[in-house]
Amino acid sequence: MRFSFSYFRSASVIFGLILIAFAINPITELLEFSQESLFMASHYALFIGGFLLTRRLKLPPLLVVLSILGVVFWHLPLFYALAAGEPAFRTINDVTMLVAGMLAGGASNSLSFSVKILLFIAWMGADSVLSVILIVGWPYYSNSIYSFSPYPISQELITGLVMFGIMTVVFVYVIFTMLRSVFKI
Repeated sequence: MRFSFSYFRSASVIFGLILIAFAINPITELLEFSQESLFMASHYALFIGGFLLTRRLKLPPLLVVLSILGVVFWHLPLFYALAAGEPAFRTINDVTMLVAGMLAGGASNSLSFSVKILLFIAWMGADSVLSVILIVGWPYYSNSIYSFSPYPISQELITGLVMFGIMTVVFVYVIFTMLRSVFKI
């Protein structure tokens, strides 16, 4: 595959770069140490941004497994709290989310339609479970369990609601895109 700067004129690549710039900049990075909902929104921005950067590539399908493992790892309570409160872990978390999105985007062209649907359902299901956990205020994602986490349990409700909002936008976009392709709109 030959490299061309025209690749960066694609609307999806430009939007991906905007999402990444939203997540990785000094203002966002500083605010993430005090605002859990922004920290979670940055996870989405980095993953989706990375996905959009590479979605026109054709990478081996097994890279999706690495992508999933990376995302799941940083959403386990201990590692989530470490990334939330410690700059070195935050950097590794951000790089992992971006690379996970890039792996998923590039490998998605190697997957069958049914596997893509199953992975999308699994993503929406896992995010729904995590957002409900945050909404009910399960303490393991707060500083009431991990003192190095900067987030009090009181921020979990808004974080869970932000997750539902982002998931709704992603869900509507994916369904709309599928309907357009099915009905050739």
